[in-house]
Amino acid sequence: MQQTVFTRRGCDRVMRYAFELAKTRKQHVTSATKSNGIIHTMPFWDERFAAVARDYPDIKTDQYHIDILTAHFVRHPDWFDVVVGSNLFGDILSGSGARLRRGSIGIAPSRQHQSPERRIPPRCRGGARARLRHRGGIRAPIG
Repeated sequence: MQQTVFTRRGCDRVMRYAFELAKTRKQHVTSATKSNGIIHTMPFWDERFAAVARDYPDIKTDQYHIDILTAHFVRHPDWFDVVVGSNLFGDILSGSGARLRRGSIGIAPSRQHQSPERRIPPRCRGGARARLRHRGGIRAPIG
């Protein structure tokens, strides 16, 4: 069994960051979800996205299930500016983005933030990047 825990505080924090970033860009935030299949945590994510979006009435929002979002991300990257999603969905989309920009999955730079106290290391993502060796403090180096 695998578990994911979403808290109100955690969801709101990452979503507010996305909306604040969108204010400095194209005023558009997209939420990645899968509430039609992940029936316990993703509806909560969707509720939090809607609640946070109400605090940003000038920001355009949309929401896609990860399946179709990935397809649109590849075929119509110009439709998106700021995309917010769980760690799993971020990994899926960063892999797709790597294909768009670099021609291959897993070589786009990415970063996971460490706790401010630097006591808790960032969690390792799955996929191609996780299989790469950790070299010189850099995960998935380019060049």
